[in-house]
Amino acid sequence: MSLEAVVAGVSHQQPIRRELTHRAAVAEVFVTSLATRDTGGYLAGAQLPRMHAYYGDHTGAPARLHDPLLIMETARQASIALTHEFFGAPLDSAFLVRTFNGAGVRGVAWETTPDPTNLVLAVDVPRVHHQAGAVCGLDMVLEISCPAGPLMTVDGSFSWTSPDRWSRLRGAFRQSLELPPAVGPTVAARPVPPGTVGRENRRNVIVGAPEQFGAAVRVPLAVDPLHPFLFDHHLDHVPGSVLLEVARQSALTLLDAGSANPQLLSVTSRFDRFAELDLRTECRAEITARTGDLTTVRCVIAQEATAAEIDLTFLDGREPG
Repeated sequence: MSLEAVVAGVSHQQPIRRELTHRAAVAEVFVTSLATRDTGGYLAGAQLPRMHAYYGDHTGAPARLHDPLLIMETARQASIALTHEFFGAPLDSAFLVRTFNGAGVRGVAWETTPDPTNLVLAVDVPRVHHQAGAVCGLDMVLEISCPAGPLMTVDGSFSWTSPDRWSRLRGAFRQSLELPPAVGPTVAARPVPPGTVGRENRRNVIVGAPEQFGAAVRVPLAVDPLHPFLFDHHLDHVPGSVLLEVARQSALTLLDAGSANPQLLSVTSRFDRFAELDLRTECRAEITARTGDLTTVRCVIAQEATAAEIDLTFLDGREPG
């Protein structure tokens, strides 16, 4: 769908209420409007920050481009906000994500400019999940564009539940692992130097030193639960957004981020179970495909068992000459 066909229903004047996006900091709300679409479906507006301490912290070629995980975070915010606004999910709902995918579109739209980048998200809901006659989950597809062209198609499947049911669910899961009800101290490795994973700020490094394992690497989690963006509010587990970054940084240890400057283009992810903060977490990363200038890395994140499987496709970002 063209940007012109939907832009009339979108505003970029100010952020929506932060509680609709499950963010604590107003500065971390990127969605600016929500609306229904005359032809069916929904619309959201968003504005990308011109500089961001986490999403803007990259070296080499990726430093001049919008971060695909920023686009996916914007889609996550819009999806949750639309669920509250149009599907009756209470604001205190806890969300469970099953799949979350982003297919990037090559083109100049990824290049950052001195001006803020306004996004239009055209949203369709191909499936509504019900439980006991009530809506409890959605499958969503979001076509995301900016004035320079299309950026990414994001899709996902998720459900929501009440705080009481969430507490019971979390308690039962931790009991199955023979862990106490309350989350203990975070188990984290020593972070690798920032340049190893294409970062400048050491606070944005969340993986430890890789260990070679045949053609793959095993990378331990080195997450800081006090990170002001990744843990914008208190969480009792490692959230999906952090697992995506764990996968990216693990893949970058394999792809030589310091010299090759690989640019993340697409993500496919499936989340099977909770990742606990107080258990050692490891990501096994292995190259599964090379086609032209594209490389795909499969990441399996595990504790006692597999918590998530994430495939990332990178574009070779090496400078010519």
